[in-house]
Amino acid sequence: MAEPRECQAEQVGTDLNQAFAELRPAMLALAYRITGSRADAEDIVQECFLRFHRARPEEAVRSLKAYLGTITARLSLNRLRDQRARRETYVGEWLPEPIATTEEPGIVAEDVSFALLMVLERLSPVERVIFVLRTAFDFNFAEIAKIVGRDSAACRKAFSRARLRVLAERPRFSIDRERHRALVRGFMEATRGQDLERLVSLLDEKVELHGDGGGKALTAKKPVMGSRAVAQFVLAATRARPPGTFVIEIDLNGAPALVLRGQEPGNIAAAFLFETDGERIHSIFSIANPDKLAALSRALRGGGKNSVTTTDKGAEL
Repeated sequence: MAEPRECQAEQVGTDLNQAFAELRPAMLALAYRITGSRADAEDIVQECFLRFHRARPEEAVRSLKAYLGTITARLSLNRLRDQRARRETYVGEWLPEPIATTEEPGIVAEDVSFALLMVLERLSPVERVIFVLRTAFDFNFAEIAKIVGRDSAACRKAFSRARLRVLAERPRFSIDRERHRALVRGFMEATRGQDLERLVSLLDEKVELHGDGGGKALTAKKPVMGSRAVAQFVLAATRARPPGTFVIEIDLNGAPALVLRGQEPGNIAAAFLFETDGERIHSIFSIANPDKLAALSRALRGGGKNSVTTTDKGAEL
């Protein structure tokens, strides 16, 4: 006996919900790579979910990944354009939002490296969407053209320009993870010990420190350059931290990083990410804007599906 139509529809709905749940991490990663914001990415995936459920199931079933990817990319492009408009009044330098990747399924570390996100920030919104869709999702140019409102030839040229720029500006060295971790730990120890000369020795002569406080937290409003200038700035900022501030190691954007927090694990004051060549630190990114630390704070506080497990209680500064 054939199943009643109601049962068949219910089964289709259940299968689609399960498929969406399985593809959700990929959609989150796609939105994050385009916007550079975990908060925006979560909003976009939620909106994608709502649109998915409003659509006729049989329409989505044909190619669910392409269907969801198209919605996610369009929403991300709109959000990215809004971001660029808002940044005209942003206080200080704008940096991407850090994301904890230790226990984040479906996100490839290389795709969300902070250095890569910084390069993508220099592309136009359309170039960025085209580049991410082509390299991360393997969309063809005809599919991409429908999303960004350009013809296939224009998308191909935009991708070529974006690819050349990314290859020219993206760090060329492949870093051994343990060497990266050793440099981060050395930075932490020298900072805690207020050891200026050791800190200088860990930094490249042309090192740059970029800070993002968004006008809501104290940090460098413009890049600090040079090993001694950066070291002096970091040590002075460390001395200004209130008692009871702890520093812990954590994986952010697929690489060892540091987080400053208060007595409570979720009370984060700043996150530090590092670009190195395995021998010296070339760039330091300090994110102190509380809006950009909210998701990370929740993850460290625990209790949710995106919680981060760490046995590192941290060392007091």
